[in-house]
Amino acid sequence: GCTVAIELVRLGCKVTLFERTGEELKDRGAGIGVPPSVIDTFISRDLVDADIPYFSSHTFTRLWRTARVRRYGYIAWGQPASLALLNWGGLYRNLRKRVPDSVYRTAQRVVALRERASGHVGVEVANGDTHEFDLVVCADGYTSLGRRMLFPEVAIQYAGYVLWRGFLMEEELRESKPLESGVRCLGYPGGHGIFYFVPGPDGSVASGKRLVNWGVYVPVAEPALAAFLTDKEGKVHEGSLSPGAMAIPTETALKQKAYERMPDYYAEITDKSPNTFAYAIYDCQVPAYRKGRICLAGDAGAFARPHSAAGALKGINDAIALSEALKTHASVEEALTHWDTTQTATDNNLVRFGNQLGRALVKEIPDWSQMDAASMEKWFASIITIQTEMFDSNTRKT
Repeated sequence: GCTVAIELVRLGCKVTLFERTGEELKDRGAGIGVPPSVIDTFISRDLVDADIPYFSSHTFTRLWRTARVRRYGYIAWGQPASLALLNWGGLYRNLRKRVPDSVYRTAQRVVALRERASGHVGVEVANGDTHEFDLVVCADGYTSLGRRMLFPEVAIQYAGYVLWRGFLMEEELRESKPLESGVRCLGYPGGHGIFYFVPGPDGSVASGKRLVNWGVYVPVAEPALAAFLTDKEGKVHEGSLSPGAMAIPTETALKQKAYERMPDYYAEITDKSPNTFAYAIYDCQVPAYRKGRICLAGDAGAFARPHSAAGALKGINDAIALSEALKTHASVEEALTHWDTTQTATDNNLVRFGNQLGRALVKEIPDWSQMDAASMEKWFASIITIQTEMFDSNTRKT
């Protein structure tokens, strides 16, 4: 949403951004990884500061716990993968400060969109006010009101597993060396986890001041999902549990499972991490990215699993593509038609890519301890057959 606002304001559009929460988005503490070329694009478009802190990683180290290498795990493959590892909060703050305050309206939850005979769109917010616009872009997440209105037949599909996440200050580690070489991806029966450094909450990249970001995929059968997403107060949440909300028995069981499945070094990180959180993994494809003057962007459109690094990056890419289409076409209609065709194909392909990664790394993950680098590379190439415009074989984030 911020990127759409920035790009369209710079085109000379009169923009209003409705934020449903009553306060600015909080720093989630989590990290993300993007190809280095993407950082260059962000900087060249002045979406982020030229000195935004990040770490460069050139390898996905894939490993598996064995009896002989219980603490650190058996290294099966050092998969080439160039990534810039950022703090999510740092990226958000860079975008937010570029949105004029006069544009950004908090506590304005949109409850309805109404297409007018004139071609305009009425936007109704929770307090009953209605505003009219020439163009509406719905960047309202995977449960998008916009997607449900435009395509009521499209439903998100539960993948059968959740992503359990957390972060830990580096000063809490007994040792940092295993994480110095980049992203560590550890496999186990039923899933995998990723661990890597991102800049600390204050942007520091100094040794001892960094943040360990991690995510662990855990199978949860659909009938058990409601129980998993029940918080400390007994309330059942839809789709996710925010930091600190997870029921203590649920978190305790996850941390115990980590010791049973993962090398001890990484299990200790999950055990020490406070206020862990989780969200169910869903995906869906969409037949289009717009109808009339209502458009979808980010997870409101095609919604891919996080294996494909399809969250913030895909949303920003959608916004940039929209801006470029409006800039280079003779009319708004021509621009939206081109953008719709391109983004629908690109992002639906990304969903399929994420599905393949989910099958390879969660649903049907083999025992990596029985494989060497050559056999791992052959296996991965046989499973991951989809190429995306966003990532090539050397920049995939899994």
